[in-house]
Amino acid sequence: MSIHKNDDARPPLASVGATAAKARIQRLSSLPPLPRRSQELLRLLTNPELNILDLVALIEQTPALAARILGVAASPFFRSPMPVRSISDAIIRLLGLNLVRDLSLSLILSQPFDVRSCRGFDVMRYWRHAMMTATFAQFLAPSVQAEDAPSPSEAYLGGLLHSLGLLALVHVAPDVMGLVFRELEAQPERHLAEVERELAGMDHVDAGIELARAWRLPSNVAAVMAYHREVDYRGDHWRLVAVVTLADAVGKDCLADALPADWGRAHWFLREALGVPPLAWDHLVECWQARSQDIADLAAVLAGSAS
Repeated sequence: MSIHKNDDARPPLASVGATAAKARIQRLSSLPPLPRRSQELLRLLTNPELNILDLVALIEQTPALAARILGVAASPFFRSPMPVRSISDAIIRLLGLNLVRDLSLSLILSQPFDVRSCRGFDVMRYWRHAMMTATFAQFLAPSVQAEDAPSPSEAYLGGLLHSLGLLALVHVAPDVMGLVFRELEAQPERHLAEVERELAGMDHVDAGIELARAWRLPSNVAAVMAYHREVDYRGDHWRLVAVVTLADAVGKDCLADALPADWGRAHWFLREALGVPPLAWDHLVECWQARSQDIADLAAVLAGSAS
């Protein structure tokens, strides 16, 4: 559907958008590699032998990350009774290895994208949804009844990165994505991916798949980026994907984003597949909602890295 009123005077917007964006979107398959420093940080942060002292040293040597981590530690989400005085204090006393590692990975992977030239893209809303998804996924993971259940840290990172392809689309096709956001503003009942496919010829999941391939992201992160909208997915890392799928929907509901008409059935189906008892689910939602404003405040710190 076109958002222009005089459709007879110009070709359909979908054709214009798809044609104009095609060449730039194809660049996703040949994205330049991460900067050398980012590659080194990615390698170190994903090393299973990483310990908290090594992490402190790594963050201290990376000023941009250090500033964000200090901002996170000072946010109302953590309610520290004492002010944070150093990176080591923030990581060792307050945040812990897993959280700092996951936040650092998310910041490093989002850093290459310039989203400032896309009119209509709300970077604060992006990070708010990412943080809401990550936090609920972290809460939900311990309730999964399986030996291969995802860890809370793995679920948190998956939630942070599940929509990274959206940043890639906004970066390579800011004008077309601006039209996408205008269409969603005019018709909020429509779904983002639907409008992306109509106007750009691909959606942010497609972009995420290309991104994960180009940057050789870990297989669990790649699976989340590729399949978090597929409630029937049962491939590698499916329980992690399902946790993020549920968390993504809860986050969208909180932000009043449109959900598929059959989401209620899919929601129940995934909870059953993961073995999450109804009472446990209700308690998780209640705890998560009680922290929603703190989560939004934390998201504002991360959004500052993209502005």
